Parts: sequence; structure tokens; C-alpha cells
Amino acid sequence: MLNFISVHLAINYSLLAFVTIVGALQLVAARHKLVGLALIGTVRRPAWGYLLAIILIAGSFAWFFATTPEVFVPGLAGAELAVLFTTAGICALVFTLFVSSILHRVQRQERSDLTGEGRLSHKPVSLQLLRGTLYLPDDGADAPRPAICVLPDSSERTLLSYPLVAALIEEGFIVLAVDWGPQEEIHYPAVLGLLPSAVAYLTRRDDVDPERIGVLGVDLGGDLAIRSAATDQQIAAVLALAPFLDRANTQPGLGILKEMSYLEALCWARFRQRGKLVAELSPLDSIGQLGSRPWLLVYGDRDAVTPVEGARVALGGEMTRGKVKTLPGEEHLSLARSPAASVLVARWFGENL
Repeated sequence: MLNFISVHLAINYSLLAFVTIVGALQLVAARHKLVGLALIGTVRRPAWGYLLAIILIAGSFAWFFATTPEVFVPGLAGAELAVLFTTAGICALVFTLFVSSILHRVQRQERSDLTGEGRLSHKPVSLQLLRGTLYLPDDGADAPRPAICVLPDSSERTLLSYPLVAALIEEGFIVLAVDWGPQEEIHYPAVLGLLPSAVAYLTRRDDVDPERIGVLGVDLGGDLAIRSAATDQQIAAVLALAPFLDRANTQPGLGILKEMSYLEALCWARFRQRGKLVAELSPLDSIGQLGSRPWLLVYGDRDAVTPVEGARVALGGEMTRGKVKTLPGEEHLSLARSPAASVLVARWFGENL
């Protein structure tokens, strides 16, 4: 039988363990820059995480000894302490994971408010297998212009929060954002029909120059863009933002908590088709089939999902020369919404289409 001596003593020990473990988790979050464990601060400002950890750990011990005088007399045995500390540890971990998830979601919503969603003129497109959104420049020009097919991350439902869409439109491009459809319907070889349908739609428009159609892919969309461009000569240029290239990159492990909360990581991992699709698309083999057409891969130097060094190794040093760029300070999830990426994408397509 467990003997906790008194309710007051058991509660105080539990609270001490709970707060101290939460503080220890904040030390881990700050040390390893884990967004998925952080209650305060960001990966770029870990000092706030260290400060919170010190306050929680030191404060919990100060409070415990100030309010628990019976700790200095014979009290709880090892079995009782093991039960209290184990329970407190589990509660501290669950509390940290869920609270950090809520705070991270709020912070991401605040950052998304900085995008210019209301400035984009767009209309839905639905034609046979194609579902998407067409963005048209409003500059009054009548001559046929270049167009970009955009494949977003497969988990995205809209590109309105992507500043790169606005950057491409300001550069004079027509932009067609392709809708993947429900995740349960994303499978090989059906996905191979997405970009050919989009390109065929654009070539039939009088305001599009059929010789100047490019493809931009984000995340898994980058892998599909590479594969589609390899077999479709109508695609004149291809740019991929943080493509996986290799199936191993679709299983980043706990490193994924450097970019997203635990709940977001669970949702991300639920799309089990991702790794299988990358293997079936074989983007590494497809790159060699692009021939002389211009192509570019862009990664963030803080990418914890698809590290740029892995891409360089997979492609080989000679092939990556001038074909793989790194944007400082950007992560896997932030890259597509980065102002620096928007400038790079618009300038690159402007020079290569």
C-alpha cells in the first residue's frame, strides 16, 4: 500500500515535479531549437526559452521548500515518490506539447496576417480533371504573356497566403495554382495527370504564350513538378522549393519539431502516401531528363525536414553547381511564404522564360 503521509505533501511534491519538468523541457527546446516544445520565444531567440526554464526550475524549488516544512522530517518513501514523479512527468509532457501547439498556431496566424491576400485577383478553374485557381495580372496588356503552373504543398488548400503569387503577378506572369484534391485521392499514377492538364488549359488561352510556360512546385509539389517537366517538353522551366527528392526525407523523425508543433507534426505524418509518392515519382532520375531546359532547387538553411546538404549529396557536386540555392534563415515551412523566396522566384522566372 502506498502511504503519501498527507494530501498537502503529495500535492506539493507533484507540483514541484510538474513545474520542474516543464522547465527542463524548455531547456531542451531552447538548446535544440524545438518549436514543438517551446512555450515562449522562437528558434531564433532561444534566450527567452532559457530564461523561462530558469524561472520555472528555480521558482518551483524555492516555493516547495518555503511551503513544505515537513520535507525535513522522514516522509515519503521511494515507491510513493516514483508514482508522484512519473505522473507529474507525464502531465508535464502532455501540457507542454499541447500548450506549445496552441501558442504556435496563434503565432502562425499572426504572421499570415502580413500577407497581401486582398490584392490578388483570382477565379476558380474547373475543367475535366483540372481543379485550381487562376491569377491574372491587371496591367491592361493584350499581348500573350508567360504563365506559371504552381503546385503547392499537398496539405495546402489555397495559395492566397503565398506572397510569391503576388510577386509573380507583379512580374507580369499569369499564375495557375493547381489543386491536389483530397489527400485520400492523391496517389500514383493519377497525380501524373495534374500538370499536363494544367499546361493544356494554359496553352488554349489566348493570353498565354505557349512557348513560355514554367512550373513551380512546393514541397511534394516540387517532386511532381520535376517529374512532369521531365516528360512534358511544353514546360520550358521548372523551379522547386524544398522538394524531398528522396523517400528518406519524408521521415525526418523528431527533427520535425524544430519547425512545427506536435499536433501539426501528427497531422503531417498522417499523410502516409508522401514517402511512397516520392519513391514512385523518382525526382532524382527525372532531373537528368530535363536536358538543357533551366531548372533550380531552393532550400532554407534552417530546413529540418529536407536539409540542403542532403540534396547536394543526392544530386552530386557537379550537377548542383548553380542549380541549388540556399536562403538564409528560412525553414521548410516558411520558405514558400518568405519575401526573399518571392523575389528569387519572380526574378528567376523573369530571366528564364
